[in-house]
Amino acid sequence: MTLLLLLLACDPDSPKEVDTGGDGGSTTDTPTEEGSIPGFRAEGEIRWTLEFDAEAEAAGYFDCSYARAWQGQQALDRDYLCPECSHIFPGEATMLDGLDCHQQLEPDSTEVRGEAWGISEQGEFFRSSGNTRALSALTTMELASPEGAGLAWESEYELAAGGIMTLKAEGMMAWWLDTQLLLPDPWPARTEPYACGWSQADPGDLELDYDLRIGSVFPNVRLVDQCSERLALWDLYGRWLVLDTAQPDCGPCRSMAASAEAFVEQMAGEGVEVMVVNLLGAGLAAPFDEPDPEVYASWVEDYEPSGPVLKDLGFAYALFPDFAEEATGESFGYPTWVVVGPDLRIHAVNVGFSDWEAVAEVIRAD
Repeated sequence: MTLLLLLLACDPDSPKEVDTGGDGGSTTDTPTEEGSIPGFRAEGEIRWTLEFDAEAEAAGYFDCSYARAWQGQQALDRDYLCPECSHIFPGEATMLDGLDCHQQLEPDSTEVRGEAWGISEQGEFFRSSGNTRALSALTTMELASPEGAGLAWESEYELAAGGIMTLKAEGMMAWWLDTQLLLPDPWPARTEPYACGWSQADPGDLELDYDLRIGSVFPNVRLVDQCSERLALWDLYGRWLVLDTAQPDCGPCRSMAASAEAFVEQMAGEGVEVMVVNLLGAGLAAPFDEPDPEVYASWVEDYEPSGPVLKDLGFAYALFPDFAEEATGESFGYPTWVVVGPDLRIHAVNVGFSDWEAVAEVIRAD
């Protein structure tokens, strides 16, 4: 059952008109254990050419080009950012020339930024303007030779100021196994209990699928909790879960968190075990980044949750928007919450918050 209610929600400040720049951010959740898995490195260079029609030129735009060199190394813990990718490479892109050209589109763009690239086994090329943003497919290429693989694509955009921009990109990418790059296993077999006391109830026979839909199993994301450990979500199997994607500067998100424990106690009084799981981001202006340590600590201290507060690392923003909009017809915003049954199958999704009764109705209806 999907609820279509008029609720309060915060809209994320993250323009999606043209993915050509911006501060991509960086990951702070870097495992420190000694590595054991040989990883891949990658590098590339792309030149973008911008061509504007007469209407756009009348608005002040001018034809130009810019180029970036990029290098990155494989990440093993972010497959949700690109489920189709066989390899994901968070990295750093450096402007070689044409910064003033790019600043036509993003005045605050800088010479260096985070940028993730990805490849699939079929030779598809994926990219995002940030290391914690979902990657988009842009083109296909021949699988890499020792010299690398050529890239080329073309896109057309309507500009807010009026007119059309044609973007043409051409470059190359190379990647290789570096046996000296030893990556830690992000999901080692757990031999000790969770420091926060979470259950370890993963049944071991669930199928991982990042295509969120009503009735599907919620994916087994592994994110850092308030005890500084990675929690595997499937270990929470066997109880109702309310997965709440929140931002610290979102009023309705805070209202939901402030009343969450009363809701948990109410449902316990009805004989139903429910756990609220916060997926906390960095803020409405950067919903793809994990929260600042002080902001995160303040959230945990203020609301004293009995359930996990997970440091979101682009997970919710990568998967929730399309799912929520398709299921509810409502524009994505914060909070967005998903109700997951004891078997980890999705029962409902909704955007915004007025009170917990809407969530309780989903659970009681089962």
